[in-house]
Amino acid sequence: MTSGATDKGDLSVTALYTSAVWWWAELPHAELLITPQARAVFRVTNAVLTVAGCLVGQRLSLRHGLRGRHRTLDALAAASGVECFLELASGLSRRGVSQVLVAQSQGRGVEYTEVDLPHVVRHKRELLERTSEGRAALRQLKLVAADVSDVDLTTLVPADPDPVCVIAEGLLMYLTPDQQQGLWRRVAALLADRPGSTLLFDLTPEAERPQVGWVGRALGRAMQWFTRGRGFEPDQRSRTSLIQELRDCGFTEVQVHDAHSESGASQAIGVRPVPMVVFACGGAVVPYPGTIGS
Repeated sequence: MTSGATDKGDLSVTALYTSAVWWWAELPHAELLITPQARAVFRVTNAVLTVAGCLVGQRLSLRHGLRGRHRTLDALAAASGVECFLELASGLSRRGVSQVLVAQSQGRGVEYTEVDLPHVVRHKRELLERTSEGRAALRQLKLVAADVSDVDLTTLVPADPDPVCVIAEGLLMYLTPDQQQGLWRRVAALLADRPGSTLLFDLTPEAERPQVGWVGRALGRAMQWFTRGRGFEPDQRSRTSLIQELRDCGFTEVQVHDAHSESGASQAIGVRPVPMVVFACGGAVVPYPGTIGS
């Protein structure tokens, strides 16, 4: 399961587009993962979204919203103060590459593990093998080929009880509520005996997503068919109900951040970032106690 690919062995528009967003945003080391195909997807997707925005009268920028989301997650990961990271359905994220290269330049150790489907991991490894910097990153970055829906998370982190920062960017919106809760329970069980650990992910409640009308939906379906991408799972839950579910799953502290506020520069060109909501979960994490809502 991944936010960046289908199960047919190809990379979807999600993985290609987001890798181009990080490159467009000039985020550190994003150039190591960019390809001509990703740049083409970036241009086509932006054109489709611009047409949809003009038709429905909303000038919303997906790339500015994604930049804000990525930067917010980066800032929260840095604030966690940990040196062990596990990124689920990592796709073509540059975060792990940048973490290990910076650590190498500073002469310190960091453990960064990424998990995604085999063909995504293979493609990412091939991209990094193209450059000396990429090959240096591969000496320390752990790329695990597995499906995050059923992989044993305990095999992906060191056996010692040091804190871990688990990151899931661009994943939760593709899962059903039951699948989300299942993942939260598994992560809570992993972190229960590791004080100072945290789970970071993004999930924007449907009520806070842009309402694009039938024209936008039609264009979205056309783009999804063309790129063989996946659609968002319908979800009527609010922030309050999501916070309660996370607490029921074992996280005693849940913070919510509006990531789109990090992208204020987009206002200078007359567009608003697509809203992105980031959750930071931690505290005295306890094992999943029972049925959700009990």
